[in-house]
This record gives sequence, structure tokens and C-alpha cells, in this order.
Amino acid sequence: MEIDELLLLLEKHKLRLQKVEDEFYDKIRKRISELEELKQKANEGEYQRYEDEIRTIKRIQKKIFEMRTGKIINAAWAEVCGQPVSEDMENMISEERKLFKNLVEMMREFKRRVLEGMMEKRKEEYILVRIKRDIEIQGIDGKTYKLRREDAVTLPSLNAETLVKSGLAEKIEVKDHEVS
Repeated sequence: MEIDELLLLLEKHKLRLQKVEDEFYDKIRKRISELEELKQKANEGEYQRYEDEIRTIKRIQKKIFEMRTGKIINAAWAEVCGQPVSEDMENMISEERKLFKNLVEMMREFKRRVLEGMMEKRKEEYILVRIKRDIEIQGIDGKTYKLRREDAVTLPSLNAETLVKSGLAEKIEVKDHEVS
């Protein structure tokens, strides 16, 4: 049994990430490349042996990657929920740490938006425009807008700005004290 298979067994049966060197995946890719080169020069009998070994290493590599990534996702969620994850952080390779930090950031932002009601449309996300020609557009908010010439309508800012730039609409400025 090779070291990769032993590591696979450890990853499978432990809740926490196992310590691996930063070059772990690089070494696996290098070994696969070496075997590919040997396979090209091999006779028929050796060719199949190299092919089998390459397939096995790739399978183990994929499985370790999937297990470690799953544990990193769980650790990121634990971090967002305020649980300690220092042991997992210590056992991550540098690329995994980047993934972990990005996941934590995205999950915290998602949690904040959902729990603090940030999913509601904010006033500045929409712009009031006057339509210059009859048009039908698909808004980024998922709505279909059938607009007639001279309509005054509030559209998602991205759609409104696109129509203004293309000359199909003009922005209507509204000052707060003018609204009753």
C-alpha cells in the first residue's frame, strides 16, 4: 500500500484535516507525469501496469481532494458560526487556506444579507427613467418589462443605465424634497 492510499484511509476516518506538505498535490501530479513518460517508452506488459498505476493514483488524488475540500467547507461554516477551527487551519496547505478564507468571507456576507434583511431592494439599486421608444427588455431582477414610448418607469440600475447609454431612455432626476 502506497503513502497516498494510507493518507486516503486517514482522511476517510478522521473528522479533521490531516497534515500534508504544501507540495502534496504537486508531487502527485509529478508522479503521474513520470508514469506517463515511462508508459510511452514501455513494452506491452509494462504499458498496462503503468496505465493501471496512473488510473489508481488519479482516483486516490480525486478522492483525497474531495474529502479535504468537504472538510474545508465544513470548517468554513464552523468558523462563520463561531466554532474553533484552528487545528484544521494548521493542517491546510496554502491553496486550501485561500479557499477557506474566501468561503468564510462569502458565507459571512450571505449570512449578513439574509439575517439583516439586506436582500430587500435598496432605493439606489433602481433608477427612474423616461422611455423614448417602445421596447421589451428582460430585467436583471428577472422581470420582463414591456415599455411604451413616454413611460416613466423605475428599472434596475444596470438595465436603466444600459438603456440611457443606448439612447432608448433618459434618466429622470428626483430630489428628495420634491417627492411628497
